[in-house]
Amino acid sequence: MRITTAIVTALLLSSLTTAVSSSEGSSIWDDARSGVNGGTVGAIAISIGNGTNISDTTVIEDNFAPVVEVYTATWCTNCVYTENTLNEAIGDTEVFLIHYHRHKYEALDPFGSNSTEHRWESTYGDASYAVSEPSNTRVPPSNIFFGERMHIGMRSNSNSLLNDFSTSLATQLSSHFSGTVSFSTSQTQEGSLQVSWNLSELEYQCMDGGGSCPTVTLSPWVMFIEDSAYYPDGTNGLDYYHHVLHEAYEFDGLVGTSTLNIPMVWDGDDLSVTLLIDWSYPEEPDSPLPAPGALVAIACMMAAAASRRRV
Repeated sequence: MRITTAIVTALLLSSLTTAVSSSEGSSIWDDARSGVNGGTVGAIAISIGNGTNISDTTVIEDNFAPVVEVYTATWCTNCVYTENTLNEAIGDTEVFLIHYHRHKYEALDPFGSNSTEHRWESTYGDASYAVSEPSNTRVPPSNIFFGERMHIGMRSNSNSLLNDFSTSLATQLSSHFSGTVSFSTSQTQEGSLQVSWNLSELEYQCMDGGGSCPTVTLSPWVMFIEDSAYYPDGTNGLDYYHHVLHEAYEFDGLVGTSTLNIPMVWDGDDLSVTLLIDWSYPEEPDSPLPAPGALVAIACMMAAAASRRRV
């Protein structure tokens, strides 16, 4: 009986340890999307200078840098701290940064637009509303890693915000893709920008050997991002604002072409047009069965009870 009890105890501890380790990373961040499994595959950027005299360009990519999206404002002093912490966490790691600026009902920040707010709120708004205090769909500062992991404000869920960000960066993406994506640009006679994309070669790498792989939807977004914008009137002490998102357009279809108006460049000639790829599939309904760790614990208790009856 003592041997049986020892085995039961070991199994219980093992199941509890597994449950704790599986939730340890996710306790540092909040899910960035509500009601759906999703994230970003990556982004392809093509420089278009100041938006004039654009040459025909095609980029074919199969190795994407992870995308980190930041919600900020030129008056947000807390954003300066979180952005500095984010840059420290990134270090020499290759990351594609996109900064969304507060626009709706905004008098102090000249960047951003209705389309950038739509991108943020339609993708991350519900999750932001659920975890922010007071509830809000747009909270500067907010940081989204890989379209999956949300960090709101300056609060840390570990021993430091730097550790939170570093953990999110170091944790692998929840879904993996392979294959090539092509993105092309050309200028029309009227001065608009024609963009074309092809995601048909991009394949979801299902890790489930049991044949229960989900049907993944890929969604292309085309964005206009200015690398650096000088704005000394910002009240958070920054004169230069980086990775400024000016416009964001969502499209359907793995293959497509669209003609877009080029937004006004704030200053300089560092505007780029970017193809960002989202992936998603519906969340599975909650299972009526207990979690795997709980099933192990239940089995152990049943075994212990049976052993007591035999003694």
